[in-house]
Amino acid sequence: MGRFQIVIGRSENLDIVDVALGVPSKIDTGAFRSSIHASDIKITGSGDTQVLNCRLLGHPCSPVSRPFRATEFNKVIVMNSFGREEERYEVVLKVKLGPKIFKTSFTLADRSNNLFPILVGRTLLKDRYLIDVAKSNVDRSKLKKTFGIQSPYDAEDLED
Repeated sequence: MGRFQIVIGRSENLDIVDVALGVPSKIDTGAFRSSIHASDIKITGSGDTQVLNCRLLGHPCSPVSRPFRATEFNKVIVMNSFGREEERYEVVLKVKLGPKIFKTSFTLADRSNNLFPILVGRTLLKDRYLIDVAKSNVDRSKLKKTFGIQSPYDAEDLED
């Protein structure tokens, strides 16, 4: 267990250092990896000189897309939310969650059908944070109202 664990809620604003501030993120202790909304993913070059280019964010709840380029990336197989295996690219981003700043990996995914553009999984959380599911630092109903989102609708919308 980490020396200075911070208590966070089931949703938090996460900063991607030098890219975007205050991105609404869902904390998911059931997910192994973290993922971020990305589009226009292209690999250029060949062999050892491959470059991954894409646009991060540009999601309904984080509408400004940002160009992103990585020379270090991996392909990984993940189990998507429908229980199907899916191949995705994985990159390392520098993030700030609460007072902690560190580098961690994210898979690039189309999260346009999800309320949150970022899903925070166990690899990011482990030995850094404790989760209090009674807390939420992002108000889902306010987020939906601000960005004019009708769905997804679930029981949590009735809590706030």
